[in-house]
Amino acid sequence: MTTPSLKIAGIELSIISWLDFDQSIEPIAGSTVRRMASGAAFKLTHYRKHRISLSASGWLPAPLNAINYDAPFVIELPIPEAFRIGESLPAGWSSRSAPWAEYTTTDQHGASVRMVYPKMTVISDGPRKSNGNAANPSWELVCEVI
Repeated sequence: MTTPSLKIAGIELSIISWLDFDQSIEPIAGSTVRRMASGAAFKLTHYRKHRISLSASGWLPAPLNAINYDAPFVIELPIPEAFRIGESLPAGWSSRSAPWAEYTTTDQHGASVRMVYPKMTVISDGPRKSNGNAANPSWELVCEVI
């Protein structure tokens, strides 16, 4: 199986522009921990969302400069995320369509997981560009699911 493409706002990025790629997804939640008079803690949760960080070595792909970062856009990620069988996808997530549709895999101990190539609508302030001490160009895009 070949590597899926990275698509940002409908722009399919060349693999050359995302060498040494790193995709991180972290939960962010509108929640607080409160205490009762007895000292027992409970959690108040208002919402659950995710922050996605995409970073890569190489020059920033020029088409990313043309995206309107004042409006939501769709990203399609190239690395799958694992979910339990029957588990719903988080709010705002969907699975990419063929040929990168979700699939189930089973390990040597018989445990099965769903592998999903995520597609989600996000907002972002735009990419950050940097050059390391060795003048190595790199870029990073931090998004939040809406």
